Amino acid sequence: MNSEVIGSALKFYKVTSYITGTFLMLLVIEMIIRYGFGLDLWLAGPNGFFTLEERGLDGMGLPNTGLNISTAILIVHGWLYVAYLFGDFRLWTLMRWSFMRFLIIAAGGVVPMLSFFTERHFSKIAEQELAEAATKKAGK
Repeated sequence: MNSEVIGSALKFYKVTSYITGTFLMLLVIEMIIRYGFGLDLWLAGPNGFFTLEERGLDGMGLPNTGLNISTAILIVHGWLYVAYLFGDFRLWTLMRWSFMRFLIIAAGGVVPMLSFFTERHFSKIAEQELAEAATKKAGK
């Protein structure tokens, strides 16, 4: 086990886990606003700097100017989830864990709040395994 490489992969996984989890929570809030109230978050539109705009049944009726924050949150979370999956895959490969562990960690990017728990749990496991490997290496 190369502890420097694994340490780097672990750090990347931790960072992507928190960022993806945070954007997933924003996504949940956005979905409640969008599908619960029929509104989209809008930035720099014709009705003000930051507004809630009514969304028609077909998604029509939104302003032509400004930035649809609701759509931006969806897109950003999607790309962050790709980075999170890469971090998961990299850590899983280096640690030689079971495929089920990979799937549990991957679920953290789509199940609200799970990424925070999986990050904490599996980071501890990885750090313990690294410490055990270092102890074995020092004992030889």
